[in-house]
Amino acid sequence: MDILSSPHIFSNLVLTVTSLFIFFRYFKSQPPVARWFWGIFLFSISLVALTDLLVFAGVESLENMHEIVTAAEMTLGALCLVSGSWCLIMRYEGGKFLLASTIALGILLFYCITWFRVEYVGLIIKSLCILVALLISCVGLASRQKSALWVVFSMMLLALSTKSGKLPIPMDPVDINHYMMVLSVICVGRAVRDQYKILF
Repeated sequence: MDILSSPHIFSNLVLTVTSLFIFFRYFKSQPPVARWFWGIFLFSISLVALTDLLVFAGVESLENMHEIVTAAEMTLGALCLVSGSWCLIMRYEGGKFLLASTIALGILLFYCITWFRVEYVGLIIKSLCILVALLISCVGLASRQKSALWVVFSMMLLALSTKSGKLPIPMDPVDINHYMMVLSVICVGRAVRDQYKILF
């Protein structure tokens, strides 16, 4: 299938490549624990986009895998987003306890929503994590951190991506979701780049 002839495949490809590029471009200088958090978050987005791409391309055997990685992105990935935002905004290096507890809670939530087949709960968890990350970034704005402003932009775009079907944009909601997530990931990279810069 020609990638350019299918907008869903192309938008998934853009999201996959962007997530990987942003991680390898901006997160090398981050402390190991923070790098783990952001790595899990960005790789979960990339993996969801990649499996979605393959499903749209006709690999129907990956539909169940797509549902599983989507659930992981909404639970484990979202919790890592919160912990990563905390480390970034508060300039906290973190430790093994924070890493282990975040991953353990994420895996527990992932297991619960997949075992009991309540995938819609994942959307609630993701929305709550976006809200918490926004609150953390507001604390950063109070201390005039430029990175906090980028996190605010990122979380707003991430939140809007979940409501892509209601946006008055002449494009398929699936592609709107993907491109807004691309912009959100780019803002995360900018936040890391400007971590030690003052807003004004």
